Amino acid sequence: MQASNSKQNKALNLRLVLSHIATLSPISRADIAKITGLTKQTITNMVDELLAAELVAEMGIKKEGTVGKPSKMLALSGKNTVNAGIRIFSDYCDLALYSLTNDKMGQFRIERGQTPEKGLERGLASLLQDCAVENNALLGVGLSFVDQFDSQYPNQLAKLDFAQLLADKLKQPVIMETTASACAACHMLHGEAKSLNSFVYVHLGLQIESAVVHGRRIMLGHNQLTGALGEIFVTPETNHRDGELGRLNEFVSLDALRKLAKQPDMDIQSLYSLAEHNPGAIDRWLEIAAEPMRIAIHMLESVLNCQTIIFGGDIAPELLDLLIAKLRPLIPSIAQFGDRDVPRIIKTPNVNDISLSGVATLPLHSALDMNTPYTARLPRLTKLTVKQSLLYLAH
Repeated sequence: MQASNSKQNKALNLRLVLSHIATLSPISRADIAKITGLTKQTITNMVDELLAAELVAEMGIKKEGTVGKPSKMLALSGKNTVNAGIRIFSDYCDLALYSLTNDKMGQFRIERGQTPEKGLERGLASLLQDCAVENNALLGVGLSFVDQFDSQYPNQLAKLDFAQLLADKLKQPVIMETTASACAACHMLHGEAKSLNSFVYVHLGLQIESAVVHGRRIMLGHNQLTGALGEIFVTPETNHRDGELGRLNEFVSLDALRKLAKQPDMDIQSLYSLAEHNPGAIDRWLEIAAEPMRIAIHMLESVLNCQTIIFGGDIAPELLDLLIAKLRPLIPSIAQFGDRDVPRIIKTPNVNDISLSGVATLPLHSALDMNTPYTARLPRLTKLTVKQSLLYLAH
């Protein structure tokens, strides 16, 4: 029992050290020891393992005060460790490779078909070959379904079963989450939320998704599906078709936009051309979407009192700019009280890339979480690499 506890404590310390390197880099061993309370020797041992697994790298030297020898600074490794991200659309799948430091290395698109796991196996192999990346460099694969009402995998259990099937097929750990939660994880590790304690990420896709972060933890709920912001009621009027009150999805989602354009089956990529070919639909959508979205923002701020709300999504950056402009002035809320060091609304700077880069962040974010809300689907009958064993087996 003692040996088992010792092994688990070591794994927790390892992830703790890596977490501080990921979020506070460049950082020295001495600074990590001060923050964590671990001994310098323990930190040295942990860092040596992380260096050997090519999860971190030394970069530059910092002089610590006026006495003592200079400290080598640590950061996530930008070489020889990569993550894969997979987004499953109704007709196709997007795959991408990102370095551990969130630099895109390559992207690939395949037709989905009836057995998407087979196409994804071939697609990932091709992508790794094109990027000259060895299989053992992969830390894991992030997975997200674009449509929460996917016809082939209509519920969470079916999606989780597919995640396990994919892990076995790819022979890699697979971590599945909503796109919004994935993007929130990316912002905490690499983006605007590195220093934030609480925020909400709102993802404008076919449905409106959100991820609520409190205490730098993503709130998942009892079924791990927290964040269906598009399902909230924002108007007192009832829908003439089903008698239901007006949901946010019916006004602000990209599905609402394509219905206004009278092209309900238009794919997301084609929506980017609407501004040029059907500007009238864009104008109508902006007019209809603005007030419901303002109400939703007011609700989020009043209930959660978060530091900020970050907007992103499967939406053209120019269209997102127009929508955010339409939201102003924001409805007064408790967000106005107290000192603010960040704006009430932030637009993600990498709108075109946030979804895939977010999904590719899931393997690292999952591995670093001390409370393990994400369960990595580990491949059966396949031996994990050294770096994967360090971060996943202790879960």
